[in-house]
Amino acid sequence: MNYVTSLTNSHLKHWLLVAGIAALFSCSEAKDDSLSQVSEVSESSSEQTRSPTIAELEAKVKRDPLKQAYFGELHLHTAYSLDAYIFGNTMNDPFTAYRFAKGEEVKLPTGIPKKIVEPLDFAAITDHAEALGEYEICTNPEMDGYDSETCVGVRKNDIKPFQDIFAGISKTPAIRLKDICGEDGKPCQVAVEAPWARIQRAAAENYEPGKFTSLVAFEFSANAPEGAGGMMHRNVIFKSDTVPDRVFSAFEGPAEDLHKWLEQNCTGDCSVQAIPHNPNFYWGRLYWGKNSDGSEFTQEIVERRARIERLVEIMQIKGNSECQNGIMTTDEECNFELVFEKCPDGENAGCSNDYAFVRNGLKFGLKEQQKWGVNPFKQGFVGATDNHNGTPSDTAEDDFEGHYANNDGTPEVRLGLKANPTAEAMGMSGDDDPTKLYNPGALTGVWAESNTRTDIWDALYRRETFATSGTRAKVRVFAGYDFTDNSHKQSDWVKLGYEKGVPQGGDLSAAPENQKPKLIIWAERDPNSAPLAKIQVIKGWMDDKGDLHEFTVDVACSDGAVPNPDTKRCPDNGASVNLQTCEISNEKGASNLSATWEDESFSAAESAFYYVRVIENPVCRWSMYDAKKAKVEHPEELPKTIKERVWSSPIWYEASAK
Repeated sequence: MNYVTSLTNSHLKHWLLVAGIAALFSCSEAKDDSLSQVSEVSESSSEQTRSPTIAELEAKVKRDPLKQAYFGELHLHTAYSLDAYIFGNTMNDPFTAYRFAKGEEVKLPTGIPKKIVEPLDFAAITDHAEALGEYEICTNPEMDGYDSETCVGVRKNDIKPFQDIFAGISKTPAIRLKDICGEDGKPCQVAVEAPWARIQRAAAENYEPGKFTSLVAFEFSANAPEGAGGMMHRNVIFKSDTVPDRVFSAFEGPAEDLHKWLEQNCTGDCSVQAIPHNPNFYWGRLYWGKNSDGSEFTQEIVERRARIERLVEIMQIKGNSECQNGIMTTDEECNFELVFEKCPDGENAGCSNDYAFVRNGLKFGLKEQQKWGVNPFKQGFVGATDNHNGTPSDTAEDDFEGHYANNDGTPEVRLGLKANPTAEAMGMSGDDDPTKLYNPGALTGVWAESNTRTDIWDALYRRETFATSGTRAKVRVFAGYDFTDNSHKQSDWVKLGYEKGVPQGGDLSAAPENQKPKLIIWAERDPNSAPLAKIQVIKGWMDDKGDLHEFTVDVACSDGAVPNPDTKRCPDNGASVNLQTCEISNEKGASNLSATWEDESFSAAESAFYYVRVIENPVCRWSMYDAKKAKVEHPEELPKTIKERVWSSPIWYEASAK
């Protein structure tokens, strides 16, 4: 039995299993309707026979009004994504991915067994909407087009048919390959329904309210018109199992059409949000104040974008998108897991420009707010992997096995000592392949009342989130005008934060006369990572002339130190890494850090935002571990150690109208 037949039979088993579950729920819903209409039916006997609804299961979960931290993955690809399949991930489907998220051991496409240290609390499978139908046709022998030349190439893991399929997205209008999608593309559009249904079933089977939350999702994957690998992608996350009967792909239109389609097709009990991912690969088209195709914003488009895109992916395997030193900032901590150099004059593709980073986007959003009366860039922070192995949150530096199946499945390829198969097939040299500049990925944290779809999704939507560079460290922030200088030391500081302030992701109210906002900040280390070194506050603001500014200050230092009053920086705490063994100095740093910080520079006439960044002590980078595995010298151009970090979502202040 070949891989394709095996995969198809696996799908069939899931189809039959969940069809029975769906029939049971359908029958249960019918009984609910009859109960409301026929009083003669015994309520007690009906309750004994019908299955509880999701709402009833969620209602039984204990909720904490002060909220708890939950960790999850919001950007993950399985065999259903055609690029993952081409790279060699032909077996790890959404069902497998959820098992991995829950802590089960699975095999990577390379055959290596893998298991995460600690199970996730929630996950969304975001397979590409594009080519989902083509994938189904090419891997299901029952489908017309299965024997086409394109599909034969796909099953041989040939990059050429994949390139041909996705090349159609960049054409105007977008076109699909005729040998599998026909003259009008309809066969591929219809074929989407089967894998989309299986994705929903995988989420349904794995949802355990109070223990593990599965979120129905997909990825919209438009290309930047400049080419060069530019991506203008969004991860589309639904709140419940009430979702549209198909997905919207870049074959159907740009991001602005996606937003419109979502509002038209996700109605009633359906709620949705879309998350732009890694802005560093947008070639500047996320925060440039225009639509993705270069046309001008309209009031309708800006307002719709503000409603739907309330989060942004600040980090993933393809780099850190927070900021870059020398690009509208002099923040020394910005040079963390960067992929691109600053763009030369006149260029914007394959390099970093002013519009490539989240911090700059937040500043530009203050201008957009003034222009439109709404801020389309008011985004909280999430982190993710963009893993194509079907292994969500596989982010450990010391156990990194790549993200792209056979494409980066060895230390030699990841270190750039050998070309990866895709780069080789595309004629890319080792210097052109950015694989060695990638990283194990990031994670999302939320502060939510419980681990249910309703509470996790709502926490995401209100932006009460934080992102980590891959560890399970936590950060919590409140801002308000009535905090004392030592509010962080009070036992009920969380309750105080909600009563007298707003949490991360929120909006500060108008400033009382002669009062300045204070931030209560708390951070906790991940026991499986390094201790904390310091807490920083980043402020961005717009002055009365419309000019944009920012600063970064250290507000809490480990080991009893205090920030230098002139530089606003903590002294180095002396933490080190033994590069021979990768052991860290656990005696340096802190398990917890906290502070109450007041913005002495505050002006009620200036719109601003604040977010918090927590820096850990250094640890060995994945490349150091790989160099040891391969028994080679560590590449000189790569850092040997990194300082993992956590980012809180911002809190915004809008200046009063003059």
